[in-house]
Amino acid sequence: MRQYFILLAIALVSTGSLMAQGEIDDQKRVMLRDEKTFGGFLNSNGFGVNYRYGYWRNARNQLIIDGDFSYVKHPKEVKTTISYDYSTHRYVYGKQNLFWELKGTVGWQKELYRKHDKTGISVRLFYSGGLALGFTKPIYYEVYTFSSIGEATNKEYMKFESSIHKTQIGGRGPFHMGFSELKLLPGLYGKTGFSFEYSQKDAIVHALEAGISLTVYPKEIPIMATEQNNFLFFNLMVGYRFGKIIDISEASRSKSWKEKRKERKAQKAFLKNPVY
Repeated sequence: MRQYFILLAIALVSTGSLMAQGEIDDQKRVMLRDEKTFGGFLNSNGFGVNYRYGYWRNARNQLIIDGDFSYVKHPKEVKTTISYDYSTHRYVYGKQNLFWELKGTVGWQKELYRKHDKTGISVRLFYSGGLALGFTKPIYYEVYTFSSIGEATNKEYMKFESSIHKTQIGGRGPFHMGFSELKLLPGLYGKTGFSFEYSQKDAIVHALEAGISLTVYPKEIPIMATEQNNFLFFNLMVGYRFGKIIDISEASRSKSWKEKRKERKAQKAFLKNPVY
C-alpha cells in the first residue's frame, strides 16, 4: 500500500509547485453549486468504487451522501499457481468465501484552502458515517481424485475443507457457483480524509483523496478457513474522483432542458477553442 501513497504525494507536490505562479482564473464561476462525482479507490485490504453527491450549504461547506461498493481481501491471502491441461490456474489455498461490501454514509465536506488560479489546489476535509452491508459467497474448487498410479479418476466441485490437500485442487470452480448461498451481514462504517481538487475548469471536478476508514461487524467474516478472521476492518485508502458541478441557482432552475443543453454545447465549444 505504501507505493500508492508515495505516488499520491508526488502528484500533489508536482501540482502544488505551480500554485504560486498559476494562471489567473477568469472563468465564470458557479456560486450556488452541488457536486456529483464518481471515484475509484484502493484500500489496504482491497479496492472499490464510490458515488458521492455534495449538497451546497455555504461557500465552503457541503453535506455529502456517499455510496461505496468494495471487494475485501484477507491480509493472509497467498496465491498458489498450478499448471494442468496445458494452462495455468491461480487460487488462494484456504480461502472460504468471497467478501463484498455495500456502504452508505452521510457526512460533511469542508473546504480548508480554496484555489485562486487555474493550476491551484483546493484542499478539503471530509468525514462521514453510516451503515455497511457485507456479502459472503462461498468459493467452489475443482477437486480431483487420483488412482494409485497417479491418474485423475474423478473431478467434482467442492467448498474448501481442511482435509483437501493442495495437490487435489485444480483451481477455482466457476464464478457463478455459490450465489444461491449468499449471506448478508449488517455493520457500521465511518471514514475521514482529505480531498485535493485540482481541475482547471470550474464546472469539472478532478481530485485525489487519501484517508482512513473503519468497518465493524457483529461477528467475524469467514473469508479464510485456515487463518484467523476479523470482525473489524481498519483501512488506509487512496483514490481518484471525477465529476461535475451542478448549478442550483434560481436562474438555472428556471431554464428549460433545451436551454441548458444549448449552454452546455456552447461551453464545450468555448473550452475547445477559447477566445481571449
